[in-house]
Amino acid sequence: MSEPSDNISRYGRLVELLPVFAALVVHAVAHGRWLLCAPVMVGLVWAGVSGVRVSYSPARLLIAGAVGVAAGAGMLWVSEPPTAPFPPNIFGPLCGALVGLSVLCALGRNRYFAWTYACLLVALSMRVREMQAVGWVLGGLVLSVLLVAFLEGGLGRTGPRAAVGFGVFVVLVLGLSLGLTRTIWASEGVLMDAVYRMTSGTNAGAGSEFQSQVDLRSLERKPRGSERPLLVLSGAAPARLRTRVFDVFDGSRWTTSKELAEQRLELPSAGAEKERTLALTVLSPLGAWLPAPAGTRAVEGVRPEVRGGWVLKAEELEGTTLALRTGEQEHLLPEEAPGDGLTALPEELREELRPLAEELTRKASTPREKARALEAYFHDHFEYSLYVDLRGEGSPLAVMVREKRAAYCTYFASAMAALLRTVDVPARVVGGFAPEDNNPLTGATLVRERDAHAWVEVFLADEGRFVAFDPTPWRSRDDALGLTQEQKGFFGNMVGAVGTFLREVGAGLRYQPLAQAKALVGSPVFGVLAAGVLLWRLRVGKKGERKKERREAMGTRDVRLAAVYARYLKTLKKRAGLVPRPSETDDELLARLRNAKGDEVAEVAAEFLAHYREARYRGVPTGAERETALVEQLDAKLREAPSPSGRGLG
Repeated sequence: MSEPSDNISRYGRLVELLPVFAALVVHAVAHGRWLLCAPVMVGLVWAGVSGVRVSYSPARLLIAGAVGVAAGAGMLWVSEPPTAPFPPNIFGPLCGALVGLSVLCALGRNRYFAWTYACLLVALSMRVREMQAVGWVLGGLVLSVLLVAFLEGGLGRTGPRAAVGFGVFVVLVLGLSLGLTRTIWASEGVLMDAVYRMTSGTNAGAGSEFQSQVDLRSLERKPRGSERPLLVLSGAAPARLRTRVFDVFDGSRWTTSKELAEQRLELPSAGAEKERTLALTVLSPLGAWLPAPAGTRAVEGVRPEVRGGWVLKAEELEGTTLALRTGEQEHLLPEEAPGDGLTALPEELREELRPLAEELTRKASTPREKARALEAYFHDHFEYSLYVDLRGEGSPLAVMVREKRAAYCTYFASAMAALLRTVDVPARVVGGFAPEDNNPLTGATLVRERDAHAWVEVFLADEGRFVAFDPTPWRSRDDALGLTQEQKGFFGNMVGAVGTFLREVGAGLRYQPLAQAKALVGSPVFGVLAAGVLLWRLRVGKKGERKKERREAMGTRDVRLAAVYARYLKTLKKRAGLVPRPSETDDELLARLRNAKGDEVAEVAAEFLAHYREARYRGVPTGAERETALVEQLDAKLREAPSPSGRGLG
């Protein structure tokens, strides 16, 4: 197939860019990376309409790849990490590099390389199986390539031989893309999971929804929670957000009872206690459960289903902002005393834990005192660790408590709840999030996957409700999770605030584009910006009209020639005090200059006018360099020349 011709129409240029444009659409839709792809797509359209062409060179190819890598890595800070079998810190920069390379080659009219990079980007983006209408987008990609070949490749002139050659090229590229896609899908095994764990420290398949059951093992290595942002809380952040309640324990697994799962409750419309409002923006899919603090009285923006244990069920909230009205204190609403189910344990486990439980609570007489004693025991004598080894004689929980083995929140909560049940105190395990990443500049708190947490709720008969207790030793938790305790400072908090804002906008554009657009258009900030742009355009328009009028008055459309003539008049005014009178010609003004400053100065001005008239009236091409030099010479002469005696300014 022939090389691309430089004589290409504007619409033909747009058609040539279609494959790269389609690949960007696929990537943006598949991974929600509109903040990266949308500006690039707008730039491609502008480049196609304007006829922009970038000279291709290996050095510029490396620069484009480096810029793409940087942009892809930067997107990890301001948007949801892309879904892929590779960890985000590899997949994001890799896709960014492919975006940069395909765009450079497209603008340099290296169409084969551009299409190859675009197809590789499509192959990686197709990793998201649940993406809708992939076939239509890929079909558009293939058709755009064939359309370019038909319009710009000269297939009609070169005959079927060239058409067959190009067809082989298309088949090879698409085959490579589909083969790579299948290879990526097939690689989701032990090897890819190991790569993911080594590079990101988290489980490739981990979800943001708290699991439907809690399993305890004798030996376990839990990956660190990822940095993936889930929620933004605006207002006084609660200590904990509840998602699931587990009230059945068989000795190794916590689950939710059928009675609790089928129970339906109603949130009170108002209470005697003073209320506060918490704004909650959902950045990523959360599954079926809405994280909410204890004591939530109402939810504005969605009508959740309230299940037993006061947990809220609401789906497809991504990109929305909800208002939660809660009590001043994080207190659950009063309810009837639970039955014997919350003190039930396997008899063998009860007999094994009873001596430990009685020893640890021997000085406590009430359920509250027993809960506090156990909570303090775990705080003072245990260490937090993601590596759990509870092998030994007896059940894992008995080994853990007896030998003070290190563990993480799920095990601490399970052990405390089991010990309380052993001494007939109703207790259950609760899962959710413990927010920590607060920005003091904005008051917003970013909730990430790493903030997943478990604790204990104990029913206190004197209060008639469940009360939270947290046995996790927090002093060692941050070290185990690799969380920094350093103060971010003003600049760090400012960067965090901007990143949080961009995340909120990005989530809205991805999941709720119409609602987000409506909110942006209706915001005061948009009104101020629109008014500013309108005023700026009016001002620029008036200045442009004035410049146009001046050029028309000077009789030329050559901007540079008009500018140098205006400088000539300004020099006469500044150095000689001469201003053109109404209807005064250039020759008449020159005569006044001769009377005021002498023949030597007037000759320089006359030479300038001769060159100016040559360019203006005869259309002689000029860069205005000679005229500019004459004006500078005139300025120097006027500074040196005194007024001739006996001559006035006239």
